[in-house]
Amino acid sequence: MKKIVFFLLTCLVAVFLLGGCSAESGRVPVSKTVIDPTCLTEGYTEWTYSDGYVMRDNFTAKTDHDFVPFTEGTQPGLIRYVCRNCGLEKTEYVGEEISTEVTVDPLRPRPSFADGEVMICSMILENTTEDAVRAIRAAEANGAYGFMVYVSCLRKEDRTLEDLQQIMYCTDLPVLAIAYNVSLFGAQSLSFDDMADLLRLSVQAGAAAVDLQGFMWSDDTRASLTQYRAYWEAKGFDMSFASANPAEVCADPAVLEKQRAFTDEIHAMGAEVLLSVHASVQMNAGQIVALGKFMEAQGIDIAKIVLSGSSKDTVLEHLEACKVLSEELQCKFSVHGQSTLSRLMCPMFGSYIAFCVDEYTQVQTNIQIELDTMADLFEDGELKCDLEMLVDLFASPEMKGAR
Repeated sequence: MKKIVFFLLTCLVAVFLLGGCSAESGRVPVSKTVIDPTCLTEGYTEWTYSDGYVMRDNFTAKTDHDFVPFTEGTQPGLIRYVCRNCGLEKTEYVGEEISTEVTVDPLRPRPSFADGEVMICSMILENTTEDAVRAIRAAEANGAYGFMVYVSCLRKEDRTLEDLQQIMYCTDLPVLAIAYNVSLFGAQSLSFDDMADLLRLSVQAGAAAVDLQGFMWSDDTRASLTQYRAYWEAKGFDMSFASANPAEVCADPAVLEKQRAFTDEIHAMGAEVLLSVHASVQMNAGQIVALGKFMEAQGIDIAKIVLSGSSKDTVLEHLEACKVLSEELQCKFSVHGQSTLSRLMCPMFGSYIAFCVDEYTQVQTNIQIELDTMADLFEDGELKCDLEMLVDLFASPEMKGAR
């Protein structure tokens, strides 16, 4: 009798160990799924039982990243890879290596970001100092006039004075430092004060200019437009742009005073300030011009306005605004919409900055114009002459009447 009881108990234990039914629940496994590990998750075996119960066991460790080539463009000696599972990028340099040796010369005159006729500006979004230096030097070789470096994308350990100096002094062309408080290519969200400190440090390291966002130190810019519209109209400003309810445009006098103090501080350090507004709305030419004048009154060097809309009529509004602003603003300005046509044509109508990417990757998408395309556009004398004729035609009374 004891042998029979022992045998039955042994069978029950074996059933439990094999994932079989239990004496209490009567569970029976009906499916078994083996999940392979990836760089994001562990692997495991998943059992589904007859009563709906699901159990996981046999866990295995995460794998290494599964990189595949992701390179569009013809930049020699460079291959970018992206992990097919998590999207992590890495850069591999083959053939002739781009030097990352930099000589820091504090006595070198600081280049100006705002003193040219046009700025063909290449975006630099890299996580490390060495990759940023390589990207800058590659873009310079491909025709860039200057660079906008997303310093907030750098790893925290690379946001030091010494590392930033390596970036600012790796070229004699001007560098605009940007510190956005959004998660972008590994960037960590920053407070307004952290952003300002990083921009100050960039100027100390040699940056030619900084990007001051229109919503800096403001909790609700759109509410401020409603609250203070009459205040600014009483001071003689055309506030028609407020009717479009643009984002990132602050009208709170206290906040603008703080932004102006920051601008004055950057100027005292010998650098320039670009005030940027990503309006996220469509605006007509009159509203764009009014916004540009409101921004210029804040003492900045460049007013940047990014608009929505990609239709033919919308692009014509952008071009009309560029023509008027080029005649009526003292500071430089950059106006364009979120369309290739607007980004391509607005610099021909007076917009100062042509934002470009040296190559298209997972991070640097085709929202921007490719660098060599824009450089060819400005350096092809015959094509430039044809475009200037187009600008003159667009500005003619006959064409304005037709519109």
